[in-house]
Order: sequence, then structure tokens, then C-alpha cells
Amino acid sequence: MAGEERAAPAAAAGSGRAAGRPGLLRSVDTHMLAIFILLLGLGTTTLLSASYALGNFEVNDPYHYYYEQLWHLLVGLGVAAGLFLVPYWVWIRYAWLWGLVAVGVLVIMLIPGVAREVKGASRWLAFIPFQPSEAAKLAVAIVLARYFSFYGELSRRFWYGVGAPLLIMVIFGGLIVAERDLGGAVVIGIIVVLMMVAGGVRTAHLACLSPLVLVVNELVATFGYRISRITSWDDPWQDPTKTGYNIIHSFYAFASGGWHGVWPGNGQQKMFFLPESHTDYIFAVVGEEMGLVGVCAVSLLFLALAWRGMMTARSAKTVSGFHLALGMTLCVVVPAFINMCVALSIIPAKGLPLPFFSYGGSSMVVSCAAMGIILGVYSQSLRDTGNAYVKAAPARPRAGAAAR
Repeated sequence: MAGEERAAPAAAAGSGRAAGRPGLLRSVDTHMLAIFILLLGLGTTTLLSASYALGNFEVNDPYHYYYEQLWHLLVGLGVAAGLFLVPYWVWIRYAWLWGLVAVGVLVIMLIPGVAREVKGASRWLAFIPFQPSEAAKLAVAIVLARYFSFYGELSRRFWYGVGAPLLIMVIFGGLIVAERDLGGAVVIGIIVVLMMVAGGVRTAHLACLSPLVLVVNELVATFGYRISRITSWDDPWQDPTKTGYNIIHSFYAFASGGWHGVWPGNGQQKMFFLPESHTDYIFAVVGEEMGLVGVCAVSLLFLALAWRGMMTARSAKTVSGFHLALGMTLCVVVPAFINMCVALSIIPAKGLPLPFFSYGGSSMVVSCAAMGIILGVYSQSLRDTGNAYVKAAPARPRAGAAAR
């Protein structure tokens, strides 16, 4: 019976403890936890400095954004702790449910009055300060983790390897683009493609996705402000007071920082020179106040997070655990590196937050949720308690049977 098979791992876990398997606390990935804590500490400290003048000007409280971010942090930590305790087979078994809920919320966002428009984009719910597109990243990763867990052996066939994941990408990406959030759709596209690579999709089949570049180019051409972002990225001094203003002052911030920075709190660009210094361009504040040393430290921490996430995926004892840990890692590091590349003008502006640094509850809670799931996969892999659903799942279809 399936129910009996799902109960079996729990009994095995009990006997495992008697045999000397690590308990809950001893099974925590201390390396990943240390990276997580360091990023949270650096992020909240940088936000305090970046938002001090803005809070004082807008609401006469220099600690306004800092206190709100601390609340977001506490909620995020609570979510991370709760998801850490959830057996990861729950995410895999009910993956399609999470996906349908995410799609449903994104569809509801298109109804007039439900979404709140900010700076031309309708990303936020009108009644709750939350961006569903942030949570959609997790849903996409979970759905793909289940998909490749069951059909990974067939991923070298075009439909199984490219067709179905591409359909998922189009559904989620299309709904997010409808909210005028091209950056969020790009993040989901990158996550899907990287999970396809990890799923064993043929390189020749992946090459068939190249026409998507033309689709993105057409979407950029649809709105004039997106074209101006590309032209200003190519030559910001062509229009230094308008379209190139953000990039130029981001350059000034990094240049002023030098090797060791001007020290936290002493930066000048956040004093109403650099727009969005507490959100999209907070990495430039890191560059000015902590210098090249701080920029390298933050970059290395995210690289270490990516590496440790890959190690967690490799240590998973099930295929589903591998893909789930990989997907959650990508949900954090992909927007992080895009944000840093935008601040350094390596790529055009996208309007994406830097996880754990940028002000905003959606990014903080979703990033903490991803970290809680990653830590949970590692812990349950050590204690052998995360594979209940895999043992109870139906057998994967064989390639020969599929061909017949």
C-alpha cells in the first residue's frame, strides 16, 4: 500500500537514530547556515546605511526602512525554520498543486484593481505588500524538480527534455510579462534552462531555445523605456541627466569606494544622488562604503552559497532531492548575480532586488524560504527521512515503453 510505503521511512528514521544517525540539530549544514547568516548580517547593515537619509526625508524617521526590513527578516527566518522541518517529499508530491496555485494568483493579478501599479509595473497585490512573481520562482523550481524526478530518464527525447519545460516557462513567463515585469520572466527563463541542463537535456535540443532571444528582443521593443535602458547601458553619457543617470552614479559609487571603501555610513551617492540606492542599486552602496574588498566579499558569499547548494544537491539520496536543492539554489543566486551585473553595468537594468540586501518583504521572505528548503534537503538526506514519496511513487516510464 502507498500509505504503508510512506510510513516506512519514518520507522527507518527511528531505527537509524538508534544506529547512530545524526539528530535534527546535528544534521544542519553549518557551512550553508554560516553563509546565510553572514549575508543577512551584511544585508541588513548595508540597508541601514543606504536607507537612512531616505527614511529621514520621507517619513522623518531615519530607521523606518531598517525597522521594516527587520520585520521582513523575522518573518523570513520563521518561514525558513518552518520549511526546514517539512519533509521535502511534500514539495515533490504536491508540486502540481503549488504550480496551479502560483498560476492562479498570477492570473488574478491581471484583474483590474487586484494589482497595485508602481513605476509602470503591476507586480504587487493591492491588499498585501507582496509580489507573486517572487514566489512563482519557487513554484517553477518545485514543478521542474518533480518533472525531472519522474521523466529524467526520457529527457534526451525532445518533448520530454524541451517541450514540457518550455511550456512551463511560457506559462509562468508570459503571465509575469503581462505584469510588465520582464526581469522576473528572464529570471524564470534562466532557472528553467539551467534545470534542463542539469536534467540531462541534449545540447542540440537546448539550441532550439535560441529563438527565445528574438522573443525577448520583441518584448523589449514593445515598450520604449526598455529600449532606453539598453541605449543608456551602451552609452550612459549620451543622456547623463535622464536615461544614463542611474548607471553613471552607480559608477561614481564604485569609483569612490576604492580598495577598502569610505566605511559604512559615509557614502555620498545614497544622499539622493543614486536612485533606488536601498533596492535595485544597493550593491553600488556596498562598493562605495566597503570598496573592492566588500564587493569581492559579497560576490564570494553568493558564489559560496551556489557551491554549497550544488553540494547539497549532490548529497541528496534521491533524484527529487537533487533537483529540488538545485532549483532552490538557483532561485537565490540567479537574481543575485543579475542584480550585481546591473549595478556594474555588465548587463542592462532589470529592476531586480539583491537577495538579503535590497529592501522589500517579498524578496526577503522568498529567499529565506528557498534557504530553508535547501537546508531541509541536506538535513533529511543525512537522516534519510526525505525520500518517503520517492519510495511510494509510481515507477517512471521506460524509454522503450514510451517509444511503443
